[in-house]
Amino acid sequence: GHNLNLAHSNEARAYNDQSGVMGYSYRQDDGPQMCFNAAKSWQLGWYEGTNQVKTISLGGTRDYVGQLSGIINYNSADVTNNLSNTNPILIKLNQNQSPDDYYITYNAKASFNSGTMEGGNQVMVVRARGEGNRPAKSELVAKLSALERYTITGFDGTQDSATIEVSAIDISIFSATVQICIGECSSPPAPTPSPAPFQTSTPTPS
Repeated sequence: GHNLNLAHSNEARAYNDQSGVMGYSYRQDDGPQMCFNAAKSWQLGWYEGTNQVKTISLGGTRDYVGQLSGIINYNSADVTNNLSNTNPILIKLNQNQSPDDYYITYNAKASFNSGTMEGGNQVMVVRARGEGNRPAKSELVAKLSALERYTITGFDGTQDSATIEVSAIDISIFSATVQICIGECSSPPAPTPSPAPFQTSTPTPS
């Protein structure tokens, strides 16, 4: 990672972000299999220029409500049904008045990320400086399961708060339903369909 100009991944103390590479080292030659965290993935630019990367900021798009897929779903396709995955896999909450930005991803524990040591199948929130294009230490600040949220007060020097809220997680499709908003979200998340009511047959006279 250092050869790619990446700095350490921290969580409360140095190297403690074990969700991906650049945290602790492990005594394995070819493992554990895991990706870089959200801030490092943004800096590497591997997903740049696709519709699977989004930026949220005061002066631009202020919210995203919908599916957040794991990085293992990058550019994936359902060949059988002729569908491609266009859900975002990486979202940046960008600040101009503060040096800190926030990076969000869903840490799907599967495929080439099956060895992640922390936050598997949770939405991860990472804070870092450097605008996502320079080496900077990152700090894992939240690991969110379904029905949990993380709030950033005074976002970008304003009275608005930014919130990252997880409505649901579906590990079968490596995806989370999220609301990521500065201030009020412009639209609510799609409701989860209620199960069909149980029906019984009306007995017929014999």
